[in-house]
Amino acid sequence: MCSTKNLLLAALLSVLLLQFCSRSAAISSYDCCLGYTARRLNPKNLRGFVRQHSNEACDIDAVIFITKNKRAVCADPKKAWVKEAVRILSE
Repeated sequence: MCSTKNLLLAALLSVLLLQFCSRSAAISSYDCCLGYTARRLNPKNLRGFVRQHSNEACDIDAVIFITKNKRAVCADPKKAWVKEAVRILSE
């Protein structure tokens, strides 16, 4: 009887620990762009963008474009085509 209670308690604690770890990982994990795409993206294939700033958690400034098929693509914010795509998406 005692071993059944211990087993149940261990299972419950395992589930709680797993739940806690998955939530904290989702909150604390942050992916950074480490480089830029070499190809120009067509604004028609983009859904949106996010700006990455080097003075925050990451090493380089970047524009992270989200494509229609939900991929993230890092681009150089100094490039003319990136500025134009950001302008189009902001409208």
